[in-house]
Amino acid sequence: MSKIFKILFNSILILLIVILGVYLVLRFANKIKVYNVETGSMEDKIHTGDYILLLRKSDYQIGDIVTYNTKGYFVTHRIVKMEDGKVITKGDANNVEDEGISEEQIEGKVIYCGGILNFVINYKFVIIAFLIGLYLLSCYYGDEDHQERNNIFLGEEEKNSKKRKIK
Repeated sequence: MSKIFKILFNSILILLIVILGVYLVLRFANKIKVYNVETGSMEDKIHTGDYILLLRKSDYQIGDIVTYNTKGYFVTHRIVKMEDGKVITKGDANNVEDEGISEEQIEGKVIYCGGILNFVINYKFVIIAFLIGLYLLSCYYGDEDHQERNNIFLGEEEKNSKKRKIK
């Protein structure tokens, strides 16, 4: 049972380290950002309170959901038109298109929203505590296996020493 536990724990740990490593590389390269949505202008696709993961790109298409900076705050809406060097966006739940913006104002394209991202960010301390608990259990079971191997080894050694005394 402990071998299965250790394999499972190590697999989860390696997967988390790889995901975290990729995220940190992209974050420090200024290619990826995380924002929290505060309004319902994109409801049904993105809900109020959802976290969104943005990927900075060099070009955007009609239909992309993007976050852009305007007048000191961030807006997340869908691109509906691109004309005369301006990008026109509109919230899915809104009736009116936004003012045109330049592509330089766009922070990035939404590549993921809600779901597991919300869970990880909202419960990050619980997840960390869980992982520390798994690590401690892994250490405990690792020591038990080590002790068991020592007992087997010592048991074999005791048998050999008894055989030597009998001769």
